[in-house]
Amino acid sequence: MAVTTKTSARRGPYAKGVARRAEILDVALRLYGASSGERPTLAAIAAEVGLTEAGVLHYFGTMDELFVAILEARDAHAVDAGALTDPDHVWAYMAGTTRTPGLTKLFVDMSVAAADPNHPAHAFMERHRQRVHEVVRMALRIDDEQAVRLAVAAAEGLQMRWIQNKDTDIAGDLEALARVLTSGSLVLAEEGLPETGDGLESQ
Repeated sequence: MAVTTKTSARRGPYAKGVARRAEILDVALRLYGASSGERPTLAAIAAEVGLTEAGVLHYFGTMDELFVAILEARDAHAVDAGALTDPDHVWAYMAGTTRTPGLTKLFVDMSVAAADPNHPAHAFMERHRQRVHEVVRMALRIDDEQAVRLAVAAAEGLQMRWIQNKDTDIAGDLEALARVLTSGSLVLAEEGLPETGDGLESQ
């Protein structure tokens, strides 16, 4: 009985901490999702959950780690909602990124920060890209590794372009690229390319 009591005592604070962290992430996701592009302040997140700013960071460590946790939660919600299981769901999800500019800008900012191997976003982007690789293979049925990398890079690049130019059609452009990649229209084989200068010399 004593052992059970001690175990419960250890698990109690831990479970409460996990629940509190999840609550903070839910609030942060909602605030970022409603943002027009400006980052919600730490003070706004703290006020929503009834904590001080230091109290919020107690559960994450630093602002950068909080940012990464928000994006991890966004990815997890997409998977849990079954939003990435077939092409139509993928296009709908990507179109949805334009309706949550705060989250999209945070993703773009963290993808840039990930160039620093010591930044928390570096490891996150590796995990994120691996997840997206699997989505491309399974949902879009693209198996060629080079084609998968092109699709993943395009998804990231189009989100960055959309931040700069809101006329960018993220979902439409990705769907068009996927059609090219799955139809074999993109001929990259060396034997399919003319030797340098042949085309000009023959005219």
